[in-house]
Amino acid sequence: MTIRVCGHRVLIKPYYPEEKTESGIIVGIGREFQMEKNATQEGIVVDIGSTAWANEGLGGKPWCKVGDHVYFAKYAGKQVKDGEEDFFIVNDEDVQAVIEEDK
Repeated sequence: MTIRVCGHRVLIKPYYPEEKTESGIIVGIGREFQMEKNATQEGIVVDIGSTAWANEGLGGKPWCKVGDHVYFAKYAGKQVKDGEEDFFIVNDEDVQAVIEEDK
């Protein structure tokens, strides 16, 4: 199965980072912990609909691209499965920020 989003939707694969204590113990792995802890979720953009951000005054040009690591609203969109993998289909306006690595 392939999920291809339409219109002003964005397909995001959720990212659940491991958290470690100062002594190196891994805590808080998993979807439930991540969703409860933050008002936003992290994910990787997998697909962008053809009209995403068209009404944002940017000439219809999306401000993130496939492969970008982003924050999106905690309870945004619809959760779907492709086999064993989870994805979220969210409105373009629910993508709140692009996460960039410090250089």
